[in-house]
Amino acid sequence: MPSISRKKIMQESIQRLSTNVSRTAIAGILGLACLAAQAADWRSIGGTDVSELSIDAESVQQVGALRQAWSMWNFKEARQNNDSSFPSLKSYQDLYLYNCKDQTLRLSKEIIFADNNGMGDKRDHSDALKGTTFDKPAPGSVAEIMLKEVCAAPLAKTADKAAVKKKK
Repeated sequence: MPSISRKKIMQESIQRLSTNVSRTAIAGILGLACLAAQAADWRSIGGTDVSELSIDAESVQQVGALRQAWSMWNFKEARQNNDSSFPSLKSYQDLYLYNCKDQTLRLSKEIIFADNNGMGDKRDHSDALKGTTFDKPAPGSVAEIMLKEVCAAPLAKTADKAAVKKKK
């Protein structure tokens, strides 16, 4: 059986390592490009001296007969919540589903953050939303303003029907 030289083994190892590093670098660059392509476009809906509400224009999309969009509340002072492992928050992001035809909405996901603008430590509180229903917002409420904004907004994109079916 022929003997393989140490030099040849070393060259093959370097070649494999070089190929893996190149693949990893390419994957990283593509990942950053995807993140940049999905960057949020937070637009203020309004606020007070205590808080501000924004909607991500890039997240407004049609999913079947519904629209969905992310909203974010920012608070000037930290707010307490009922999670003892995460006692206060300065912002949270919600994913709402909007039935524009029926003029109703339903909270689908909620993520709280320790800092403003969705930064810092975070917790996903979406499990608490299971079983929520579509509700008609009270006239003049923030929920009604959100519903009107999202239903009138131009669509950023239409959800891929195959991806929507997989999630069900």
